[in-house]
Amino acid sequence: MPDEAVAALSGLVASFLSGLLGIGGGLVLTPLLLYLPPLLGASALPVKIVTGLTIVQAMSGSILGTIRHRRYGNVSMRIVWLMGPTSAAASLVGALVSRDTPDRVLLLIFAVLALAGAVMLLLPVTPRPGTASDVEVDRPLAVALALLIGFFGGMVGIAGIAFVIAALVYLLRVPPRIAIGTSLGVGLFAAVAGIVGKAATAQIDPPLAAIVFVAALVASPAGAAVSVRTQPRLLLAIRQ
Repeated sequence: MPDEAVAALSGLVASFLSGLLGIGGGLVLTPLLLYLPPLLGASALPVKIVTGLTIVQAMSGSILGTIRHRRYGNVSMRIVWLMGPTSAAASLVGALVSRDTPDRVLLLIFAVLALAGAVMLLLPVTPRPGTASDVEVDRPLAVALALLIGFFGGMVGIAGIAFVIAALVYLLRVPPRIAIGTSLGVGLFAAVAGIVGKAATAQIDPPLAAIVFVAALVASPAGAAVSVRTQPRLLLAIRQ
């Protein structure tokens, strides 16, 4: 199977889950792009190119997912503006640093982020009332989390969205549905900055990136539409 077909299939699956669960798609797209091509007879993609493709998907999926979730009132712009710019600055630095980082280290960082997010999502969640307009968070903690997640997310190309939602729910105590929508808004800042850094260091394959971007345009809105019709507990269970 050609690399283009693998990229399209992987992008569709990851982007649907991005809109549905607010995970940015990187947790799915990264392993698909790393391990699916050899299984289908295509050439393996370099790790750094994979991180470039995942950050492209994160941007596209985040744009569409944020727009859709905001229409349903599930995005706290107060939190987005608090964490987004900080996350973007950290993501840009992380993307630039990743150029000279060994592939094994990048894969290790990805694994740690994925594991940390998964562990946090295994914890019980208590439903909390509130709307996107009245959610309050610990501002210093939110900024610190944005710096940490943005830097390491920028390195591995996932925009840290998967970990952002776990941090919002369990550390900042944001209601789950609002956390899902808001995480996409925060991740959008990080993704745009990450793309700048990845492009500046030749870690993006333009043809494959275009395919992944278009796949996200198709699949991410569908995932978001399903998300708003799904119970928050079920969404968190699916993420686990």
